[in-house]
Amino acid sequence: MDQDRPRPSLGRQQSWDPVWQRPVSPSAGSRLAPVVVFVVALVAYVRTLLPGQAFDDWGEMQSVPHVLGIAHPTGYPTYILAAHLFEVLPLGSVAYRANLFSAVLVALTLATLCWTATRLGVRPAIAAAIALATGATGTVWAAATVAEVNPLHLFLMALLLDRALAWADRSRPLDLALCGLITGLALGNHLLTLFVAPFLALFAVWSGKRALAEQPRLVLLPILTALIGLTVYAYIPIAAQLNPPLPYNHPTTLDGFLFLVTGTQFRAQETNITGPQSVSTLLGAMPSLAGLVIGRGALLLPIAGVAGIAVLLVRRPSLGLAMLGILLAGADVWANYLELEHYLLVPFLMLGIGAAVAVEAAVRTGTDRLPAAAGRVAAPVGIVAAVAIAVVTTAANLGPSDRSANRTGDVYVATVTSLLPQNAAILSFWGASTPLWYAQKVLGERPDVLVIDDTNVVYEPGGTREDRIRAMVCQRPVFIIRPGESDLIPTRTLFTLKPAFSVTVGIGAPVGTTLLPVYRVLPSANTCS
Repeated sequence: MDQDRPRPSLGRQQSWDPVWQRPVSPSAGSRLAPVVVFVVALVAYVRTLLPGQAFDDWGEMQSVPHVLGIAHPTGYPTYILAAHLFEVLPLGSVAYRANLFSAVLVALTLATLCWTATRLGVRPAIAAAIALATGATGTVWAAATVAEVNPLHLFLMALLLDRALAWADRSRPLDLALCGLITGLALGNHLLTLFVAPFLALFAVWSGKRALAEQPRLVLLPILTALIGLTVYAYIPIAAQLNPPLPYNHPTTLDGFLFLVTGTQFRAQETNITGPQSVSTLLGAMPSLAGLVIGRGALLLPIAGVAGIAVLLVRRPSLGLAMLGILLAGADVWANYLELEHYLLVPFLMLGIGAAVAVEAAVRTGTDRLPAAAGRVAAPVGIVAAVAIAVVTTAANLGPSDRSANRTGDVYVATVTSLLPQNAAILSFWGASTPLWYAQKVLGERPDVLVIDDTNVVYEPGGTREDRIRAMVCQRPVFIIRPGESDLIPTRTLFTLKPAFSVTVGIGAPVGTTLLPVYRVLPSANTCS
């Protein structure tokens, strides 16, 4: 297939484009386009960035890197260390810096997408426009405006694909080594790497089979560098021994470490990601997926993206198969694991590259097959079409993606910390706990307040939530907030709940979505006797 096609003798500055079967030379445009994409995307993301504190996992990722703590499974050590280093920058609050890190990572991803597309023979203007269109989809834009591990995953997967292509085209050992290192670091950031890296590894082996046959020891190179990258996991037991402010599950033993890094806690939430039922689940979720794509203003990109992957399946089959496998695997994981939208980030990356190839293919077809006069306008029309996709996608998502005026996290923290009495305890849930931890561990506010999250109840001694309340309610003010009234049934049977105040909380979202009451827990008769 790809590497078996004959190539002519090339000059020093040229390389052979295996998609369009012609020599290509680096140009100023191909070097400048990724820079333009990065700057434009970063400006847009900073303009729409969440300015302050977040809820749920997003709130956790604003706090844990700063205090060098341990995050929820699978620990994400690569992200914790990278975010900690980034947050050294003296730009605004720690929460703002954490959010800004996501913006920078996604902007770098789009620049890499643009560079990869030009590597595939797409002209720079088209590659840049489609890269910006990809970044303007609601799913990608949402990831770029608040702290989380997913932007780093997206960036590392974009780098991995680009380096795999570089290895396939040039057979440089350095690119192969970088593929291994990126894979190891990516596994230290998110286990979703397991649904991307194998496809690119197969592509790299197949496309570089001649070089590997000539130097079999090269196979060991990416394995070695991958192991080097995986050493980031040493951070978790080291940090656990230092007893940081936010040590999820306190993984000081081997069992605790394995429980954390393998994600055992969340296995029950998976359906059949790798089982035979996953395909039927995916097919059943297609209406939901279509609704998400349409709702996120991203319909044009997937249509063009699928067409472009089809072009690659014909013109560069091994790459097309790898991208198709990544696209389907990502959709399968999304459908079989709670339909979490950020699991579609890498599929959107594949569609973005495919869309760039599709527009370029249309331009080249017009140039080659139309009469001369019409053929000359094919390139400008293609560029206009790519820009139109970017403009339409941006217009559809600019309003919904703008979080720059959203201060619900800050308001929530200010309300809770100002209304809780001295030495109070509040029994919370994950979404509402993480911004309170930020206030305490990062800002140093209200250290007298005891925040008891569901994770504390499960992993720390003290029994059930009601057992914890019983042990405290006669000694200190106790409050409780839950995402649903049904959660309070066991508490109401043992204690008296009195409405204290209400707050807007994010449930499964980085910003406030739901108004919930905070109750004062009062002892029943004879509780304190």
